[in-house]
Amino acid sequence: MKTITTPGIYGLKAVLLTIFCFFSGLLLYAQQNNNEILQTFVDSYKKDPMALTANFGINIGERWWHVISKRKEEAYKVGTKKQYTFHNFGGHEVSLYQGKPGKPTWYFKFADSSVLEKINSKEWTASTAAARSTPDDKVALDILVMDDYNFTLKDDGISYQVLEHFWKKDDIEITRFARDNALPSHGAALVALYTMKDKRIGWFSLGADEAANADRNLDKGQVPNLMIFTKGRGKGQFGEEEFDIEPGMSVFIGPYVKHIIYNPYDEPLEGILVLFGDNIDFARGQSYLEFLEKEYEFLEANQKSVEREVPAESGQ
Repeated sequence: MKTITTPGIYGLKAVLLTIFCFFSGLLLYAQQNNNEILQTFVDSYKKDPMALTANFGINIGERWWHVISKRKEEAYKVGTKKQYTFHNFGGHEVSLYQGKPGKPTWYFKFADSSVLEKINSKEWTASTAAARSTPDDKVALDILVMDDYNFTLKDDGISYQVLEHFWKKDDIEITRFARDNALPSHGAALVALYTMKDKRIGWFSLGADEAANADRNLDKGQVPNLMIFTKGRGKGQFGEEEFDIEPGMSVFIGPYVKHIIYNPYDEPLEGILVLFGDNIDFARGQSYLEFLEKEYEFLEANQKSVEREVPAESGQ
């Protein structure tokens, strides 16, 4: 008779310890990899001419980091009479710290480490990973607010610009768009090209028999849309009329005007979308047009403020 030897209690402990060490090693490697990737973004932001002064967090799973950035610029006069002002930007003071921010602020929430890796490898842009159809959508990368922090419109504008520029490392920010590196939004495949407060620009593609904004909750919007069609053919319901869509067309859709796009053909229907404004502008009852009027009043006030600061003999 053969004797079957089974591991005793000490053997079982050894097996469990080996498994624990293996997975601990994987976790440690992931943490180190995240640290290294985040540091490369921080280093590139130090010389980014679009960097802003900001204090924000980064959350991936149970791990936290935070970034403190201070923009630096130096003005110098140009022109035959030194009547114009140019600026040198950088090197900015940008530092990465492990752990939660010392004070409540806003932060980037990654669904997991793979999202950071896809952004790092340029498979996705950060703004593509953050694109959503409705406020309740779960996205790969989100901008959230820590408890006890009052998130203002200023924070909103800064977070958009940090989203767009912090998560890109090239001196010349090139975004490649194709269905392979797009994510779904409003029924279309979308690559976000540029995102800022009041302006969102993206590339979209509709495959055969696909429709954008067909959901009754999405067929009208509170802000204007500009659609520029570059490839393929399709059908569009704009307002109460139906139109044939072809390359070389642009369509401007005002607030609360129905806009549904459908592709009944084999070739993808593609184009560029520009959205003016965002949800926070009217979340408390303010229309986009009222927002614009307030914005233009601010621009006028800012112009007068700058004029007071500049001596008259400078010619500015």
